[in-house]
Amino acid sequence: MNKLMKKTSRYLKAIADPTRLKILKLLQHRTSCVCELTSVLGLAQPTVSRHLRVLEDAGFVESERRGLRMDYVLTEDDAPPMVRQLMGLVEEWHEDDQEIKTLRDRLDVTVAEICGSIPVKEDHVSAQPGRSGYSS
Repeated sequence: MNKLMKKTSRYLKAIADPTRLKILKLLQHRTSCVCELTSVLGLAQPTVSRHLRVLEDAGFVESERRGLRMDYVLTEDDAPPMVRQLMGLVEEWHEDDQEIKTLRDRLDVTVAEICGSIPVKEDHVSAQPGRSGYSS
């Protein structure tokens, strides 16, 4: 298998998992830390961290350390072209899905409950709900 095929396969595998799609939809809503995602998704921290690592390795998300907090944000301008194309599609998928809406509502409440004492970085996603800057 050539190098481009391997990369394509890695990108598609990264978004083929339902939990990783949910994580991307949550990060499309706003920057989040592992503890928030863990609480919202109802999964163990190591499980969420593994999913985030797959997404980060494929170029879909980036991590930013803020003191004790590790924030995750969608990769933007420096994402590989194929990742940008796939993210354009992911943005449009499941926008009317009730589970995604419920998870996003939980994420908004979770900030105050879990990470309320730690400032949350305001980003482009917060400024323009539903848009992360990717174009399809």
